[in-house]
Amino acid sequence: MAHQAPVLVIENVHEVDDAGGRHYETVLTGRQIIDMIQDDLLRLEGNIRPDWRTNKMSAKTKRKVSNWSHSLLEGNGVIGNLSIRIDPDPAKTDYEVTDDDNLELYLGYFDTAVDSQSRITAIQMASDNIATMNPSAVHLFDRRFAVRIWVADQRTASRVGRSFNTDGDKVNESAAKSAYSEEFTTDDLANRLVHSSQHLTFNNVEVLKNSVSASSAKLFAFNTLSRALEDHWTDVPHTAAARDEQVKFLVDFWGKLVEVRPEFGRVSIDERKKLRGNSVVGSALSIHGVIAIAAELWRTEERDLACLERLAEPAKAGNGDLVDYFAYRNPDWQAMGVLVSSVTASGTPRLTIRSSFQTRKAVADALLSKVGLA
Repeated sequence: MAHQAPVLVIENVHEVDDAGGRHYETVLTGRQIIDMIQDDLLRLEGNIRPDWRTNKMSAKTKRKVSNWSHSLLEGNGVIGNLSIRIDPDPAKTDYEVTDDDNLELYLGYFDTAVDSQSRITAIQMASDNIATMNPSAVHLFDRRFAVRIWVADQRTASRVGRSFNTDGDKVNESAAKSAYSEEFTTDDLANRLVHSSQHLTFNNVEVLKNSVSASSAKLFAFNTLSRALEDHWTDVPHTAAARDEQVKFLVDFWGKLVEVRPEFGRVSIDERKKLRGNSVVGSALSIHGVIAIAAELWRTEERDLACLERLAEPAKAGNGDLVDYFAYRNPDWQAMGVLVSSVTASGTPRLTIRSSFQTRKAVADALLSKVGLA
């Protein structure tokens, strides 16, 4: 391909080996970084952290970015190595590294899919407030920043981002695991189930936090499903064919589950709010329970999903009345320690779910017994 003039030249890049590939290290000044942002050659996008995926900075992130910005303007900011990424897909990017160690970009742009979006945002914020900079400090535009240029597709970028963000100051497990999972793992099965089931998808599964907001209609947080599969699913596939067979079974299983118990599918916010505080359905414990059923069914020769219909059968309350099996009024939940008595701040007594290893096992055992698989 005959090149025209490059849209960007980054001088003095050096190869490094990391994450199974070849990448580059260089030094960029604050002025160069700001120019790249202004020229749309460095985009603050693609990062796996929840704040940047929603473009809504939490109070903690705002404070962190602001503190970095102020320290940069004071001239003593600690930034460390920055990471920017370029996608190697030739349909999106055209670049070359010359014999004199210059990276010449002809098509495409860099982003923050791997890391550093908060720190680069702080540099941008400091630039916007440059008039307040300490005049005796090295000027922000002259300051030299160590930069790693990752040559990585989206999957590799997410893998490296997950590695960065699950060591030290961690991004939460739901965000990290839903962004990237190794093939042939229970996390991979969880991702494929959520993507493939019409009753789940990321519209019904929380992937940015490890818990579901009380005001959300979502069923559970991704890490809940991930942990349940990790605890109960022992037949981890080793081939694509085996994996696809297991994913199909799990999707069919969830479809039958929703047919019998619609609460495990999509419901309105009002319906979900009514369930919370009145039913075990949708709690992390119930997800562990139904995954325990799925794992046990997978071990059977027939894999007959009809046994799930027993989950619609009622239980007996203490006065002999029939109640919904998952309802708080089912005395079995208190008897096994799943529900415990508590008191609200206003002094009102109520039942709350006790989540622990013991109660997860108790619910799993109870549901297996309920469907005849104990």
